[in-house]
Amino acid sequence: MTPEERKALAEQLNANPLLEGILNDMENSAIEVLIHEEHDRQGAQMRVRAVRTFRSDLAAALNTRPKKAAPA
Repeated sequence: MTPEERKALAEQLNANPLLEGILNDMENSAIEVLIHEEHDRQGAQMRVRAVRTFRSDLAAALNTRPKKAAPA
């Protein structure tokens, strides 16, 4: 898959308000578990990290600018 194809797919995902709502709900519910419950803290931490990593990966896929070479 080319970087342009990845960017196009990432733009489609990013434009979908349903996906953003689902990710927000997943992250918020996992944070609530971290704050209020003693059991499954590791699982909740992993869920928060997974959502944030997905968002970061999505943002990276949107960035297709060519990397600049280091100055000589």
